[in-house]
Amino acid sequence: MANVTGLITVNGKDILEVDADPSAGGGTAAPMGSLAMFDTGSAGQLWLKTGAAATAWTLMDSNANDWSLAGNTLAGTELFGSVNDQDVKFYRNNLELMRMVGTTAAVQGLLIGLSASLGGRLQLSPTAAGDDIIKEIFGTSNQIISVSKMYRVTTTSTGTATFAIAIPDDYSALIETKAIAKQTGGSAGTAGDSAAYIRTLSAKNIAATASIDKTQTDFTYEINGALDFTSAPSGATIVYTAQGALNRNFSWGIHTQLLLVTT
Repeated sequence: MANVTGLITVNGKDILEVDADPSAGGGTAAPMGSLAMFDTGSAGQLWLKTGAAATAWTLMDSNANDWSLAGNTLAGTELFGSVNDQDVKFYRNNLELMRMVGTTAAVQGLLIGLSASLGGRLQLSPTAAGDDIIKEIFGTSNQIISVSKMYRVTTTSTGTATFAIAIPDDYSALIETKAIAKQTGGSAGTAGDSAAYIRTLSAKNIAATASIDKTQTDFTYEINGALDFTSAPSGATIVYTAQGALNRNFSWGIHTQLLLVTT
């Protein structure tokens, strides 16, 4: 039981100086809302009287269960979330932006970009063209990797635009690429005219040199026969080329899905 070594009373509440934990033993009597200060010899503690019982004191400083906004030193046993069947919600500017949904909820999983009706959407915005959007890795040294990327290029008149997809050393790759071109200007054709392509190819990188095993044309739609979308190996990459058409300006949107495996 703590001994009171100093006492100030303000508007019916006590501010105590104590020589031990005020919640231990028989506790330390004081009105609810009172404060107790204790010097452990290595740290100062501030306690708040939170109940009627003499032992109803709550440590307000250095609480081991606090989650610090400046970061935490973890032992590996802590968790961030709920230990009961309740969703974990994340807010910004008082709007719900993300929710971890419980196992018994109608919608399960991770919802990002929530609407008021609990309908979810996942929005991922890469910083630059070619950044990994969704990347899955299975294994450590013997890896299987699935990764999505997006690119945007433009062509004017009969010019071309290129982008390269790198294949890691000693990996084999299956690459499916979807490309759509929309005419944005020029003296020929009509704004909004389009072309679309789906290309699948098998490739590999051996000794830092990429090669294509087979290319398959899955889909082609061209508003003008001069347009084209092709691929070729170059060093450790596969280079894709968007071919423009005479007197037409096109904006190209490209989505690529890679499946990679190594031994």
